[in-house]
Amino acid sequence: MPITRKSRYVNSARVSWTRSDGSQVELIGLTPRPPRTSVFTTTATDSDRLDTLASRYYRDPKKLWKIADANDQIDPFDAIAPGTTIDIPPDK
Repeated sequence: MPITRKSRYVNSARVSWTRSDGSQVELIGLTPRPPRTSVFTTTATDSDRLDTLASRYYRDPKKLWKIADANDQIDPFDAIAPGTTIDIPPDK
């Protein structure tokens, strides 16, 4: 999958990986998460997900990674437990 110029991974290092069949695959190297200061916090409800929170606060559900990066306790691939305090970083 190509990386667009607007992606936060555009300048990330690439890592070569060899599959069991001998073919090569280029992967994106680990990228340190930037420090994010929280503008405010919210408490998750039973209907909240990272994409719905991003849609609510940034008007773009694809910006869910900003909220995930600001909250170490949240697994971006898992549901958010109701009552969890969520830091909402600035949209910069």
